This record gives sequence, structure tokens and C-alpha cells, in this order.
Amino acid sequence: MLRVGIISNPFAKIIKINPEYNTRLWYALANYGQLEITHSIEQLEQVCQEFSARKINLVGIVGGDGSISLTLSALYKAYGSQNLPKILLLKGGTINFLAKNLGIKTEAQVCLEDTLQIINKKQTMNEAILSTLHVNGRLGFIFANGIATTFLQEFYKDKTNSAGAALKIASYLADGFFKGKINGEFPKLVKQQKMDITTHPSSIWESNAKTQRIPEEFSLVLASTVPRLPLTSCFFKKIERGDKFGEMIAISEKGSKLMRGAVQSLLGGSIYGFSEVKSVKFQKATLICKDTPLYSLDGDLLETKDGKIHIEMGPNFVFCSPYDIAK
Repeated sequence: MLRVGIISNPFAKIIKINPEYNTRLWYALANYGQLEITHSIEQLEQVCQEFSARKINLVGIVGGDGSISLTLSALYKAYGSQNLPKILLLKGGTINFLAKNLGIKTEAQVCLEDTLQIINKKQTMNEAILSTLHVNGRLGFIFANGIATTFLQEFYKDKTNSAGAALKIASYLADGFFKGKINGEFPKLVKQQKMDITTHPSSIWESNAKTQRIPEEFSLVLASTVPRLPLTSCFFKKIERGDKFGEMIAISEKGSKLMRGAVQSLLGGSIYGFSEVKSVKFQKATLICKDTPLYSLDGDLLETKDGKIHIEMGPNFVFCSPYDIAK
């Protein structure tokens, strides 16, 4: 029997646009379960503890990708790894990349209503198992630093949506094609960073690493357990859902080659053919950052005080959907 609990982030974009949205969700949920609106990490953790005590086994999350990351971390802390609830994504953020990876396109209220119809008819929902990354104590799905953090800092100054992000990237690329003569933003964005990277069980560097040059500076390092990045169709080619592995891609290309790689990935192509792009499936990784301590997890900008970023595989979560889940 499914016991439903909904956790809503009051700062989600969909709720900021329509302050009555939580009321509509409450009416839609009716007697099927419990709606909680959390305003702080402490309150979120308290609600998750309550859900665990009440044995709620389907948790809907209303919010963006950062809210999902925080909620999954709190659920893991409250439930433990053996009794995790199933997750229903009720998208309400700016980018909603995780919902796109699962093929969820409808708004939160419609998705909730369609889910409740299935529960009422005692039908089975579609499910997908996704592995998580455990990055410096927090769960998520996409880690990034380098260019990604610089871009997010710029993007959050006038935070818009996916279209706004696409336009901003287009302006950077255009500036790059003209060698920074349009607005000077591309050179500012693509400064390389010094890092030491180790991965297990396999090294990101080939077995003959002793005879090849191991790069020290990187334009971008990415790690993920889902195939799609925001604005791309399928960026990570080695991802297999729920297999307890992530994929890391370290990019030390710069200049025109980096430009070509960016355009290629945005058009759905592969970047694996570039000589300064290395990729590996991994379960544990350590990055020692010698420049900026900033990194991103699911779109949230975070900071490591000692410059060390520890990544390991977190728990698997079962995501439910009333719709067909994207392959």
C-alpha cells in the first residue's frame, strides 16, 4: 500500500510565480496523503524524520534540481539506505534536468493528479532506478566545476530559465568564435583550473599513464549518473541506470578545440574523440583543487574549504512516474 507524502519548496519557481500553487496541490492530494512546505534545512530534515516514522513510502518533491538534491539527502539521513521511499518528481524549478532525464514533461499538479488516479485504480506506475553521487556529504546526480561554476555564477545574476541559459551560452560561444572581441565574456569564462584527479576502481588516465602527459589544468570536470546535461540530448555515453557507477569526464581542451567540443555536445554529438578529453566509469573519486574551491552539484553552487572534493556512489532511489519513462 502506498502512503503518500509531498514535500514542497516554497521558493520553487512555479510557486513564486503562483503563490496559491501549494493550496492547489493540497486540494489535489486531499485524503491521499500529507503535504509539507519546508522553509529550512532543519525543517526539511524534521519532515523527513516524520515521514519515516509514519512509514510514508512514496515521497513527491515539488521544486527544482537543487531542492531535489537536498530532499534526497534528508530522506537518506532519515530512512537509512535499506528503507528508502520511492520518489515522485513534481517539477517546479528553473531547468528541471532530472525530470527531463526521466521524460517527465507535465507540471506538478497535473503529474500529481495523474499519479493519484493510478493509485486509486490500483494500477502500477512506471519506475526507474537511478544511482546518486555522494559529494562532500550531499547527494546529487551531476557534479561540475571549472567553466560550469563560472557560468552558473553569471547565470544566477539574472536567473531566468532553460531558454535564458541557452541564450547566454550562445552569447559566450559567439564571443569565443570572434576571440573575445564581442563582449570579452568568453576568455573570462574559460580560465583553466589546476587540479589533481584520482578515480577508482579504474584510473581516468590510461594504463600507460607513466609514459603520457597527465594534464594539470582543466577547463571542465563533470561527473554524473544520468546521461543528459541541461540543454543537451545525451552527453554521457557510458551511463547505465542504477548500476552503482558514475561517469567522470575531464576536459583539458582550450581555445578553438574547446569551442568545437561545446558546439558538438550541444548538437547531440560525442566529445570522446578529442585528444584532451578523458572519461571513465568510477565508484570513488577525489579532486584536489589548487585554484577555486567552488563546484556545482545539481545546479547549486557549493564551496569546499580545504580544496578537496570527495565523490563516491550514494544510494539508489526508485523514481516513479505515471508516464512512460525515457530510456
